Amino acid sequence: MKIKFSRYKKIISWSLTICCLAYIVWFFLKNTEEMKLVFKLKPLMLIILTCLFLLSDILYSLRFRIILKKSSGQTLPFWLWYKMIILGRFLTAMAPQAGNVYLSVYLKKNYQISYTRYASSFFSFTWLDTCLNMIYTIAVVLAVNPGLRLGSFKALNILLLLTIAIAAAPLLLELIFRKTRLRMPYLSWLHSKLSEMLTVSVNNLSDGLYMLKLVITGIISFINTIIIFYICFISLKIPASLPILALFYVILRLSTQIVITPGNLGIRELAYGILSKQMNIGMAQGIVISVIIRVLSGGIIIVLGALFGGIDLLRHRKDYEEPEQ
Repeated sequence: MKIKFSRYKKIISWSLTICCLAYIVWFFLKNTEEMKLVFKLKPLMLIILTCLFLLSDILYSLRFRIILKKSSGQTLPFWLWYKMIILGRFLTAMAPQAGNVYLSVYLKKNYQISYTRYASSFFSFTWLDTCLNMIYTIAVVLAVNPGLRLGSFKALNILLLLTIAIAAAPLLLELIFRKTRLRMPYLSWLHSKLSEMLTVSVNNLSDGLYMLKLVITGIISFINTIIIFYICFISLKIPASLPILALFYVILRLSTQIVITPGNLGIRELAYGILSKQMNIGMAQGIVISVIIRVLSGGIIIVLGALFGGIDLLRHRKDYEEPEQ
């Protein structure tokens, strides 16, 4: 049953990818002039963007390391952890979730960090990073243009509802899991693992210094990515206010957390296109910006991953198969 579900999931996922990409190709065939936008990006801007993406990867590794240390009690050398993160993302680019499997198995074998503790760290990072970025975006919109609209809706209202939902869901689930017990062996085991993951993530919030580190590094990461979007916009000669740049960042973060198609290929491009159309920038501009970011960020991960030994890992991927539960 699990195999059939997995097979159907893959079929649906790839079908959606093909449909999205087909629509994008059709859109540019109808709007051939818009394709020239791609060639407006100058070499100097590409170099600057590459440096900013490298900084983004370093900040990602640093913030994840802070959470891993808090959740597991283990402090990994930063350079080693950075290489592991790059390799994990390199493997994920080749096969969905392969990176998380590699990281969890490596940490278990070499640092005795349990799969549950790694899962807790990954969940905490995903949850807190998303919440903090939503809060930063709300602050930007509130300070600069509180009346900003997405179609017929106020952007601020949408952001507030999303933030409340994302922030509250784990807290409610942790309470439910803490108050319930299951008798069936497998369900009881799954319940205990999920409960531990949620409890660790929620309890970590009470550490003020830990939260301060995440907030400060989160602000630096937020600013870095906003600059990336700003450079993309000015390179394409598109005017964009700070709140619009922040909204683009929100979509980028959500698209890395909520995966519908492999790498959200096609989905993210359409999301950017729709957002830029609602902002009266133009659908083509949003799609092109998404393509630039995907190609540059993905290219850096592939090059660094290959340099750090990713090809050899692919050859010996059986050493990092998903652990049996």
